[in-house]
Amino acid sequence: MTKSSRHRCPAAYVLSTIAMIIGGCQQPQATPRAPVVSLDRATYIVNRNVARISGALRATGSVDGQVVTPEGHHRSFTVDATLFYLRAGGGPPAGPCVRFDLKKLGDRQALIGSNAERYWCYTKETGEYECGRHDGGDELSLSFPIKPRQVVDALGLTPIPYKPNRPGDAGKTQRIDGDYQQILFLVDDARHGVKLEKEYWLDRRWPRLIRKVVFRNDMGEVEMESTLSDYRQLESGGPWLPRVMEARWADPEATMRFQIRQWKVFEQVKPDGVQFRTPRECEGR
Repeated sequence: MTKSSRHRCPAAYVLSTIAMIIGGCQQPQATPRAPVVSLDRATYIVNRNVARISGALRATGSVDGQVVTPEGHHRSFTVDATLFYLRAGGGPPAGPCVRFDLKKLGDRQALIGSNAERYWCYTKETGEYECGRHDGGDELSLSFPIKPRQVVDALGLTPIPYKPNRPGDAGKTQRIDGDYQQILFLVDDARHGVKLEKEYWLDRRWPRLIRKVVFRNDMGEVEMESTLSDYRQLESGGPWLPRVMEARWADPEATMRFQIRQWKVFEQVKPDGVQFRTPRECEGR
């Protein structure tokens, strides 16, 4: 054998070596999509997870975001966030018990709250509280774009009613789109007829929970949407809860990323707890 032939690498050997290297570096394939289930079954899967929440939930973490002002300026913010949530008894118009507190170095920047009767919003920018009642039909203008009713929905923690439970509810239907089994909530509006109000996008992979929530306005445009990821089980037998919520609003144009460091359950916190107490600025309004 000549010197040149000893150093010649046959093409078949090169290709087989490359194939072996590539094969050794391949990542395991993603969990295959589960079969589509009925609308009632999909509703049951979500509600079963929510039912595992045995008391008041507290989420602590940080929020990064950006808001575009009416003048077109981009304003970024990074704050510490604490969220309390307790599903109050009774159906609409009663609201959930929510407290979403945003602070920077201990100084409150915004507070969004709700109890069975009232809801409110405070921002340091205005220095004032905006207040409303669940049964009053009033809407807050909200300097901070997220609405109290949307906080829990955006985190995928709201049970899905099997039947219409509010005046104007037109029921729900589902749509299959690749990895997602979408539950579409319909309302019958006196001015606009039957319209799409909200969407829950359920992942067709384990644990088959909500990956995206979409809210739409009267014209069918996306008003706000949130994407949920990094689901982890709180404890053995406990609920699966997201660790990341990324939200986007259309008007005002804003984005927010809620990175949750810890979820914890507090059995002793009740609907009349100090966390959900109506601010004195909103009493009598």
